Amino acid sequence: MPFKDLLQKLKYWDHLAARWLMRHFYFTFFQVVLLVIFAFWFRNLLNVIDINLHQTDKTFVEAILTTQNVNSSILVVLLLLNSFWMLYILNALQRLANLIKDVSYNINRLRSTQYRKD
Repeated sequence: MPFKDLLQKLKYWDHLAARWLMRHFYFTFFQVVLLVIFAFWFRNLLNVIDINLHQTDKTFVEAILTTQNVNSSILVVLLLLNSFWMLYILNALQRLANLIKDVSYNINRLRSTQYRKD
């Protein structure tokens, strides 16, 4: 019997690990992808700003283009942060839906055992 109990515990932990992986894989994957994109973009942005600050003799057009570049970079940062926020909200909604399913399943199971007793 101890071997059977060990196998059942192993099966239980395997099931929990598989459930966790399926539940969080896409969220984790897209968060890592967004983080890599953000790090690459931020490094390039710092290089662009550093190059633009060291130019002393700029024409009017170059100054406008530099300002436009910085402004568009700020927009990109805000869009990336919005993507992180949307992933967070979607993950919370998915967890809530799974929690409601589990509660519903347990309530139905309790009801069925209650009907059997009566």
